[in-house]
Amino acid sequence: SQVNEEISVKHLPSTEPDPHVVRVGWSLDSCSTQLGEEPFSYGYGGTGKKSTNCKFENYGETFAENDVIACLVDFECGEEVEMSFMKNGKWLGVAYRVRKELLGGRALFPHVLVKNCAIEFNFGQREDTYFSVPPGFTFIQHLPVAERVRGTLGPKSKADCEILMMVGLPAAGKTTWAVKHAAANPSKKYNILGTNAIMDKMRVMGLRRQRNYAGRWDVLIQQATQCLNRLIQIAARKKRNYILDQVWRQGRPCVPRVAGVSLGTSPGQDVPQCLRPHIPRHPNAP
Repeated sequence: SQVNEEISVKHLPSTEPDPHVVRVGWSLDSCSTQLGEEPFSYGYGGTGKKSTNCKFENYGETFAENDVIACLVDFECGEEVEMSFMKNGKWLGVAYRVRKELLGGRALFPHVLVKNCAIEFNFGQREDTYFSVPPGFTFIQHLPVAERVRGTLGPKSKADCEILMMVGLPAAGKTTWAVKHAAANPSKKYNILGTNAIMDKMRVMGLRRQRNYAGRWDVLIQQATQCLNRLIQIAARKKRNYILDQVWRQGRPCVPRVAGVSLGTSPGQDVPQCLRPHIPRHPNAP
């Protein structure tokens, strides 16, 4: 993958740590989008850190705009699988060794996590490669189809999509139920939409943002709410399964009240029309 551009982020405060980050690597199909922040998810980031299960360690070099990172995985290392990376054609050494018995025959999939960057991938579809491939390795696209493993397929049409809308008083256990329900149905790959879920993904080096926003909780809430509004607009156009884990009041997301902060959508605006017809009341929801 090549980091083509670091997108302008003038709207972010000057204190924002690492405003441009790309993390690449490998994960199981069952892992979430947060590369390197859970078991069986192995990432290498532009900060010069490798991470798995939220454990960050120094590795390789930092990388940024115009750098090319190659993700290598070697399944022919006896009882282990080795993962390593290259920067601009330079091998950075083995980052991970995982025993095959722990993977249990499950496939590793390419995974990327991006923060304010534009990137380009080459799985073998390009005639000219950025850099030569090391001996013994081959691009995924050049593997015979019989040797590939397909990831989980999403819904074929919007009519097949499932959207659950959590209903209940604050602190009634809605988020707990949503997380457990998503974990119990991995094949549906639910996307949980809510300010709590967004703030949980706004981690810095695996640490929750609350630790970095002491005294500026209103800023964090405002950013999370703006993200939620935008994600709901995007969700309306995607064929995915969703759990809407947010208390709504007059069509706006209800979050902890903070003086001087404008929250949610415009007054009177409702949940997007394309979502509402498909939001059932789940019998086991709180």
